[in-house]
Amino acid sequence: MVINSETEMRWIEAWSDLFDIVADRYDVQCLLPDGQIVNVETCQGWLQDAVYKGFLVEVRPGWVLGRRGVVASKSLPV
Repeated sequence: MVINSETEMRWIEAWSDLFDIVADRYDVQCLLPDGQIVNVETCQGWLQDAVYKGFLVEVRPGWVLGRRGVVASKSLPV
């Protein structure tokens, strides 16, 4: 079982990765694994929720609706 501090570090690292990708751009969209396209704030919430449900999460630069954006993914720990 993951302890709270480890869980918090996982979503904080994911948020940090997200902000590294977004940098100083505005109106950046995020593609979630279920196909939803959301804003950065909603993506942050999704990352936090997914981590607290026990998933490993990752964000990477990608294309969303023909523009540079963020692609999020999640997986179960092995």
